[in-house]
Amino acid sequence: MKKVIKTTVILLSIFLIATTVVVADDNKEGKIDEMMEEILASSEDILSSTANVTPATQLLAALPEPAEKPKIAVYNIYDKTGQLKDVNCSVVTQGATDMMITALQRSRQFRILDRVNFNNFINEQNLKSQDRIITGDGPDIGKMSGADYIISGAITEYQVDKNTGGIGLKIAGKGGSKKYARASCAVDLRVTDTTTGEVVWSRSLKKEILGEKVGLQLFSFMGDNVVEFESGKGMQEVINLVVRTLLEEAVFKLYKSDIF
Repeated sequence: MKKVIKTTVILLSIFLIATTVVVADDNKEGKIDEMMEEILASSEDILSSTANVTPATQLLAALPEPAEKPKIAVYNIYDKTGQLKDVNCSVVTQGATDMMITALQRSRQFRILDRVNFNNFINEQNLKSQDRIITGDGPDIGKMSGADYIISGAITEYQVDKNTGGIGLKIAGKGGSKKYARASCAVDLRVTDTTTGEVVWSRSLKKEILGEKVGLQLFSFMGDNVVEFESGKGMQEVINLVVRTLLEEAVFKLYKSDIF
C-alpha cells in the first residue's frame, strides 16, 4: 500500500511539474506573440527606407493595367559614355538595367522576363536536370516563358557644362560654377520583335538639370535632392537620378506609342 501511495505521489509530482512547465512555456510564447504583434504594429516607426521615385513615377502609377500583357525580355542597358572618375571608376550608374526593370514593373503593362541573370536560371534548371536536388523541388524543365519583344539600349551621353566658369562644383573633375551647375545625360532605347527581328520602337531621350547652390559645396537638384560635391571628386547621385527619370519616361512613351 505504501508503495502504491509513494508511486502515486511521484507521478502526481511529475504531472504538476510538467503542467507548470507547459503553462510557463505557454505564457512565454504568449508574451513573445504579443511582443511580435506590437513590433509589427510599429513598423512605420521602425522602417527607415523611402520609396526611390522620380516625378515620372506617378505617370507609370496612373496607367491602367491591361488584361493581357505582352512578354518583354530585358537585356543589358549599357553605359557607353566612357566617362571615368579620376579614381578610374565609372561616373554614370551601372544599374540602368535594374532601373529599367523597376520602371517596367511600375507601369504594370508587361510580363517582364529577366534575361540579364539568365545564367542563374539555367543553373537552377541544370541542377534539376542533373538530379542534384530533391525530387519534386526546383523548376519544371521546358516551361520558361518566351518573349514577344526585347528591350535593350545604352546610356549614350553624359556631360557637364564647362562654360559656366568658377570652381564651386565639379562632377568627375569637370565643369563648375559658383552659382549653379548644369548636368545632362541621354539614353537610347529600342524594342525588337522577337519573331521578325524588326526594331518596332526606338527613342533617344536627353535630360538636363540645373543645380542651385545652397551652400559652400552643396547644390540642390530637382527639389530637395541635395548633393554634395567636393573639389576634384565627382559624385554621381544627380546623374543616377537623371537616368532613372529618363528610363521611366521612356516606358511611359512606350506605352503611349500603342505598338503592342
